Amino acid sequence: MKRRIAMMMACGLLATLTACGSQTHSEGPTSAAAGRQENQEMPAETSSGSEIEASQNSATDGRALVAYFAYSENIGDTSDMTVDAIASASVGSTDNTEGNLQVMAQVIADVENTDVFHITVQEPYDPVYDVMHDRAIEEIDNEEFPALTDSVENLEQYDVIYLGMPVWSGSLPRPVATFLAENDLSGKTIVPFGINLGSGFGNMVNEIEELCPDATLVEGFTISARTANDAVRTEFTQWLENLELNG
Repeated sequence: MKRRIAMMMACGLLATLTACGSQTHSEGPTSAAAGRQENQEMPAETSSGSEIEASQNSATDGRALVAYFAYSENIGDTSDMTVDAIASASVGSTDNTEGNLQVMAQVIADVENTDVFHITVQEPYDPVYDVMHDRAIEEIDNEEFPALTDSVENLEQYDVIYLGMPVWSGSLPRPVATFLAENDLSGKTIVPFGINLGSGFGNMVNEIEELCPDATLVEGFTISARTANDAVRTEFTQWLENLELNG
């Protein structure tokens, strides 16, 4: 009798252990699958949109910015324009579709690994150069500050500003004046670069100093707008590599 009771108890214990083992085995994969599904459904982190084309500078910890104004990027919708018309608006060589300002901005971005900011106006300029020129002269004479479409975020992170623009009638294009007026560049180093039609920088350097009296302005680089892109790239790259900045 005692043997029968003992056998019955052993069978009951075995059944209990078997049931527990089956329950543990079934819960394992279910938990793992739930974990994988949770990871798949978690949204990936994305950075907020910005007008700046970011390319973090490992050498300077992102402390340099290229900010440039190009006529060809401020003529509105170009979908109906020919390639030659856009090239002409760039005031670059007529056998290239890429403007010299864009060439120099890209050289800086590649060599110095900087961020790039495009200075663009809310009211585009006319793609016909003569019409644009009349408006530009009026803005210069009246010392206007055309409204821009975007602004630089976290400007305080930059110590050096590479400032690019065409020389318009020996003066600073007024959209660039707006950029300088809207941003406090005190304590920063400004490196001007640009294109001209024979005037060099004209009065541009003095105008930058007036708008940014507490910034350090170094000698910049300007070249004829009619210079071929490849020649500009070569000459400007050499100049940039020899540029020495304090700090």
